[in-house]
Amino acid sequence: MKKFVFPLSRVMDWRAMLVRVEESKLEQIYAELRVIDARKAALEREREQSERAMLARSATTGAELSALDSFRRFVFAERNRLEGVRAGISERIAAQIQVVSKKRRDVKLLERLKDQRFEKWHTEFGREIDAEADESFLAKWNRQAS
Repeated sequence: MKKFVFPLSRVMDWRAMLVRVEESKLEQIYAELRVIDARKAALEREREQSERAMLARSATTGAELSALDSFRRFVFAERNRLEGVRAGISERIAAQIQVVSKKRRDVKLLERLKDQRFEKWHTEFGREIDAEADESFLAKWNRQAS
């Protein structure tokens, strides 16, 4: 009997490669999210350091207090802007997760089909071996009987 060949193996390999591409895109989006989170954390640290530096001084001027207030407002506005960007990135992540899931399902479908075909081939192969063993036994038995 011929060896097992799955005719859709190239398609399955292609789809597996597409899964890896989509997973790579997802990782890039996650990297964007990490950059936004790092920027938010850095802003917050800068704000805290500015406030601590102002409190550590023995005397502060009105201009310095005004500058600190302006910086706080900037940090607040920038944090809100970054939250909006983060929300957009989170939506892109959710959409990309759906794409990756669909691509993985496509590959799983082909893998299950391959497994089913292999089981069918294996069963037929076993039957063929049994048939050949039966023929061999009968041929040997006929020779001994003759």
